[in-house]
Amino acid sequence: MSEIGTDDEIAAMDCISQELGRPFPDDCAAKRHYKRALCEGAVSRQAVAGSVESCLADEDFMGYTVRNKGVGN
Repeated sequence: MSEIGTDDEIAAMDCISQELGRPFPDDCAAKRHYKRALCEGAVSRQAVAGSVESCLADEDFMGYTVRNKGVGN
């Protein structure tokens, strides 16, 4: 959803379906993958200060949609 810039699930359905089909060995691996992707995006947009590694270490970091309880931009 952050990749296409919307919180509209219908507009994001193709992307969501593609991501749901992505194989991971376990839930932890999936969470690490998606948190890294969110951190890389947030750091590149300067939405968070610091490095990707510091973002990954931040247990309170979460994506915009989750942080705002599903409310869009």
